[in-house]
Amino acid sequence: MEAKDLVASHQSIFNLKVSGWLLTVCFISLTFIPRSFDHVLFVDGLAYAAISRNMALGLGSFWEPYFADSFWLPYNRCAFFCEHPPLMFGMESLLFRLLGDSLAVENIYNLLVLLASTLLICLIWRELFRDNVAAKKQAWLPVLMWYGIRVVWWSVPNNLLDTTMAVFCLWSCYLQLKALHAPEQKIRLWVAAGLMILLACMTKGPVGLFPLAFPVIYVIVYGKAFFKKAASGLIVTGITFLILLAALLIYQPANFFLKNYFEGQVIAALAQKRERVTSGWTAHLYLVMVLLSNIIPHLLILGGLYLFKLFAKINIPAPINTRKARVLNILLGIAIILPMLVSVKQGDYYLMPALPFVGLFFAACCIEPLLLLVGRFGVVPRVLFPATAVLLVGLVAYKLAHPDFDRNYEVARALRAAVPERSKVYLTKDVSMEAGIHTAYQRYARLSIALDTTETKYLLFEKKGHALLDSLSKTQSYEILDLGHDATLAIRKERR
Repeated sequence: MEAKDLVASHQSIFNLKVSGWLLTVCFISLTFIPRSFDHVLFVDGLAYAAISRNMALGLGSFWEPYFADSFWLPYNRCAFFCEHPPLMFGMESLLFRLLGDSLAVENIYNLLVLLASTLLICLIWRELFRDNVAAKKQAWLPVLMWYGIRVVWWSVPNNLLDTTMAVFCLWSCYLQLKALHAPEQKIRLWVAAGLMILLACMTKGPVGLFPLAFPVIYVIVYGKAFFKKAASGLIVTGITFLILLAALLIYQPANFFLKNYFEGQVIAALAQKRERVTSGWTAHLYLVMVLLSNIIPHLLILGGLYLFKLFAKINIPAPINTRKARVLNILLGIAIILPMLVSVKQGDYYLMPALPFVGLFFAACCIEPLLLLVGRFGVVPRVLFPATAVLLVGLVAYKLAHPDFDRNYEVARALRAAVPERSKVYLTKDVSMEAGIHTAYQRYARLSIALDTTETKYLLFEKKGHALLDSLSKTQSYEILDLGHDATLAIRKERR
């Protein structure tokens, strides 16, 4: 069979595009929609939502964010929350100002992050494959490869800083890519790219600097012909970032905040004085191990497509631009992850800024054999993809009908009905430093945690049969309320 006969026809390409987007949208719906309605939010996301809500209510400010009157980590060096830069809190607080103290705010914010990430991945894909019409039209593929990574579909609905930072990093890389492909120098694109880097750093710190490596890696992959444009662009982007950062540091509240953040978070993490996911030298490789475990399905899909080429005896090498796109994206992913391995303070979601490029890499590896498969078996996009999409829709309906349960949320809602806002609730020592309790009670009931019974008249017992609770129950000084879910609240009565 001739090579030209193996390439998907125009109609097959269109069918693949439509069916691919249908499959992608249904998969994203399965992993996003049910988790937006079950009130099960990771502790970090709960804390960020609480800070943003408080900022919208006038508690704290942009450069002095307020979480609560208590905090579970011993690293915070300020009277306010200076664990992370405040940009995301400021942006999310705008939604709280618009919609009020609603649980829909986090979900709408997450949706905006998802849509922005999807759009930017599509734009980068179309720019990389601007000379390959068949591949260019399949922008759903890198989106599916990206969102098909477990860390992604877990992180995006969880209101994390890393997902917002990834948007700004993607935006900076796209602007630089457009500038490199423009026939003449586009200074404004390089300037805008520098602004995006500053916004990324103001969301999650120095890891947002990685787009500065983009023009260097591009020249390594695409050749010296781009050297002059890349070098001048890098200078403009870097100078823009430095000017904006310097202007920011002149402002005293910003200077004070960023100084405390840098010393308490960045320097402490590099010195291994912060929390760590594991012990030993393997702690430095945690992100690599997480990434490898997350891309097993991608490797299986890629292996299946290449087995098809092998058994079908199709030996058509991928175009040079496709191969270069693969190398560009894998080098960008390495450039992001490698510096993070210096610290032992790592978490799965730290991978988020790198994973769009991992998705783009696997999509670039799969696109040619996929187009050949569709050219040979056009029934795949017409039947298999829609059938899978129908199954995914059914799973969405099932998950919505059977939401996950979050005990902390239920107890917090019961507390809200019994304890005035801005109060403190005493917790026993065995649970007083549980992050999920601190964040849930502040986000859902606007309550802080007291570590001493003398600080408050509200004493919460997370389990039945506590000695202090039994003692209080025998007196006439406390009103005992059963909050359900094994939680009991003791309220000290006012003396007459």
